[in-house]
Amino acid sequence: MPNFGKFANRIRMVSGYYFPKLNSSAYPQEVVIELTNHCNLACKMCPHRTMTRPKGFMNEPLFRKIIDEINGKSELVYLYGTGESLLHKKLSDFISYAKSKGLETCLSTNGIPMNAEVSEQLLTSGLDYLIVALDGGTKETYEKIRVKGNFDVLIANIKTLLRYKASLDSKTKICLQMIYMEENAREIELFKNLFTPEEKLQVTQYRFKPLYETYALVKKRVYHTRPCYWLWNMMSIYWNGDVALCCMDSDLTYNLGNVAIQTIQDIWYSEQFMELRNMQKRLDFEKMPLCATCDIPEQGYFNTCTILGSVLLDASQVRDIIPLYEKYILLPFKSHLKKGV
Repeated sequence: MPNFGKFANRIRMVSGYYFPKLNSSAYPQEVVIELTNHCNLACKMCPHRTMTRPKGFMNEPLFRKIIDEINGKSELVYLYGTGESLLHKKLSDFISYAKSKGLETCLSTNGIPMNAEVSEQLLTSGLDYLIVALDGGTKETYEKIRVKGNFDVLIANIKTLLRYKASLDSKTKICLQMIYMEENAREIELFKNLFTPEEKLQVTQYRFKPLYETYALVKKRVYHTRPCYWLWNMMSIYWNGDVALCCMDSDLTYNLGNVAIQTIQDIWYSEQFMELRNMQKRLDFEKMPLCATCDIPEQGYFNTCTILGSVLLDASQVRDIIPLYEKYILLPFKSHLKKGV
């Protein structure tokens, strides 16, 4: 049965984007919940290396408060931020609680802590979508990009995961992801062929994700032609409850409130947040230095067709389509694209 409450929320959300003066009282369709900003790796393209904010782990009462507030309104929760969520001891409990409230769940991991026990927990927790970062088709390339990572351990862990998925007949969608950059651009076929035909049957998607300017820590101005839809669509909450402008605000340049002591709705419609959205609509990026150096709005994700289409599709369906858009539309037009995609 369709959830008409969530459908109505999408209409209000898109209306707020196109008509900023309209107080649509929508909730974010997607919520990023950073369970921890501790990480076991030091990847070359990740802002974690330069992050200065305190590190910690989200406590269970705070997590439950967030889930309870978005229950019946938001659709998808990303259970990761600028850190490795598998380091959180309550992860499987958090997934199960979010699922009990009817929310779709997505987890992205570097896969190094994902031993057999962890794999089984993830596949039996109700997790909907699991992204495993595998940024190279060879040991040399992978370990150059994923600093402190171990290619052999990761491949063994992924094979264990895929074997468990088959034996458990798990419905969890598994995506093997490569952040596409100059170092690994020629290793796509190697990347795909690391696994046997039987193992590949358990892989839902391969994702070749473009390297955003913000991921590369490049501080150069981007010419913007459109506002960023994430300010209407997605809320990013860090481990201690602080709310950032978006998931790219890894060092909390904008602290928009704290959900431990405020409601999500009060923060989402605060004067500060509303004024930032108005700046986006005016393309006034001189007053938003973080956004001025971010190229995500110009990647084509936020064109009129995709935004209006998001009214008809739930967040998990959009999640499924994004890798196809990147592979067949976005990447072929990237100037650095190599043969083999």
